[in-house]
Amino acid sequence: MNNSRKVIILILVVTIIQLTLSVFSSEFIDYYPSFKNVHLLSDILVKEKPKNNLAKNVKKTNANSVDGVVINDFDTYIKKGTLIRFNADTLQPALTKFNEKLIALSEGKNVKIRIAWFGDSQIEGDFITQDIRTLLQNYFGSQKGVGFVPITSVSSDFRKTAKLFTTGDIKADNFKKSDGNSSLFFSGYSFFSNDLTVNFTDNTAKNQISQKWLLYGKGDSIAVKIKDSIRKYPADKTFNKVLINNSASNKVSFSISSNKTPIYGVSSEPKSGIVLDNFSFRGITGVELKKLNSELLSEINKSGYYDLIVFQYGVNLMFKPNDTNYDYYYRAMRPVLKKFKNNMTNTEFLMFSCSDRAFNYDGEWKTAVGIDSLINTQARLAYDNDIPFYNFYNSIGGKGTVVKWADSTLQLANKDYIHFNFRGAKIAAKTIYSAIIHDYEKAVKLKKANKPLVTPKAIDKKAIDKKAVDKKIVEKETLRGKPNVPKIVSPTTDSSKSKVIKQIVTKANTKKIDSL
Repeated sequence: MNNSRKVIILILVVTIIQLTLSVFSSEFIDYYPSFKNVHLLSDILVKEKPKNNLAKNVKKTNANSVDGVVINDFDTYIKKGTLIRFNADTLQPALTKFNEKLIALSEGKNVKIRIAWFGDSQIEGDFITQDIRTLLQNYFGSQKGVGFVPITSVSSDFRKTAKLFTTGDIKADNFKKSDGNSSLFFSGYSFFSNDLTVNFTDNTAKNQISQKWLLYGKGDSIAVKIKDSIRKYPADKTFNKVLINNSASNKVSFSISSNKTPIYGVSSEPKSGIVLDNFSFRGITGVELKKLNSELLSEINKSGYYDLIVFQYGVNLMFKPNDTNYDYYYRAMRPVLKKFKNNMTNTEFLMFSCSDRAFNYDGEWKTAVGIDSLINTQARLAYDNDIPFYNFYNSIGGKGTVVKWADSTLQLANKDYIHFNFRGAKIAAKTIYSAIIHDYEKAVKLKKANKPLVTPKAIDKKAIDKKAVDKKIVEKETLRGKPNVPKIVSPTTDSSKSKVIKQIVTKANTKKIDSL
């Protein structure tokens, strides 16, 4: 009898525990994902229909059609796992020129494809980008190479893909110190030294021939000493490069002497293949890129140096838990994007949304309340500047992702609920890589069918907007409460009013961003 009583008590205790987990399943799942299948009441409870949410990926994301061609309208920015070219055929790749070069590389042609990846501390230490670089280089069978490495940086101690040690006095300028210095490079830094020794190691390129370049800017001149040989080079352009070494060794040592010439860093790369340069700068929003000199952008454009530039920013804009309006960012960032597009006409661009970030609301960590608004703002920036968009937030899981990743047994993110750790960075990189390859496969499919890759200008934007107004405005207002086109439009006021608007933006909103 005693044994039967113990069995009954045990069953009751287990049942109570399971009922408790079922009732509070949503709370437990966030912290212990393994409990997601424990729900005794799932068959008797009425499931609540999911609310329409712009931050979630919904099935109906591209309903516009022009002359039988399905077009990516503005609302497709919520779609996950794909690169979106607004107002373009959904069957066309978002990155036309970039994919054409990838196809040429896959066919064994001698092609070098270079990507500049701008970001904040999310990619610091080559996080995320190191895995994307490796995946792309492996996929296309190309040789390895870490790409650009600055003379020094805050992440040099924990970066694994490359090591660069220096001796000698160094003076540095950067985004935070400069109000608009023409000597700054894409990294946000420039260095000056009259007696600098550099010891560089590329940990990604072993047992293969790789090129090691010294990159520097405009000044008087620069002297490079390799072993006992000293050679002087001119510095008459804002972007100069000198081949330091071309051998199977992944190491190189040399000395630099220059008083007034800015030194940017070292680039280690294969003669043919994919080069991905990591340009991380802690704590910025992307607006700081306005400090780069237009002459530098034009000079790089003339040389055809970069095929693709990626902008990955956003988490530093959410520095206040309850912010929901990011129109000031739109006004400050749009001139930056225009500056790049106007000066780098040979380069394609790709804009990322922010990733997930959480705050502590009433004792519980949750996704920032303004994240949907921020992503919408970033999408509007891409839309208005004709730049492809990638919803990074939705692609890695959307709302609550960073909390789950940070609080799971096998952690994928840090407890600051912002940054991924090395495991999470690998998952994020694979997600991004899959989107890039998916875009590439669109181009391959068209080529196999002997169809041309159509540039976005072939689509009539006015026709698309008219179709959207005629066919979808009722649905938009009812289900989403969002217009088909971005809210912010270029002002049509006279020149005197434009000056007033510009003054307000410069003095008020720019200060808000620069203080981050």
